[in-house]
Amino acid sequence: MWIQAPLDASQIDLINRLQAGVVPSPTYPLTCPNAKDGQHAFAAGYVGVLVAQRRGLVCPTCGHTQSWLPASVLACAQREPLAAAGNQRQRMERARQRAIADFSALLRQGYLSAQSMVESLQSASLPVDDGHLAASHAPDDPTRVPALAALAA
Repeated sequence: MWIQAPLDASQIDLINRLQAGVVPSPTYPLTCPNAKDGQHAFAAGYVGVLVAQRRGLVCPTCGHTQSWLPASVLACAQREPLAAAGNQRQRMERARQRAIADFSALLRQGYLSAQSMVESLQSASLPVDDGHLAASHAPDDPTRVPALAALAA
């Protein structure tokens, strides 16, 4: 089964968190088919990570757009963590912070397609010990990357 663009806001958020490894059971992210050209950025631990947007999965470096993805990708993002996997919250928070830094750097370099990834990760909720989700950032958090309009100013 396939998911076709346009993607809705909840799909974009879930796919971007999966792409950045900010889910309980991360998988290898979907990457750009052009990533081996030596020009693609390293972000979230991989070269050429695609960013979910309304129009599909977009490469922030070259603009390649993939308008479909397997439905199993969303299932991977929603599966339960392995009990022996250790402290998931710490691992996910480290992955989230690393990905925010990487994709924010891409934004500052002019790769505007990275914006939806930054927004998804800044609003991400991480599981707490009892399995419920807790907001990871307060609205006035100084680590948040400014909106695209503020970067352009």
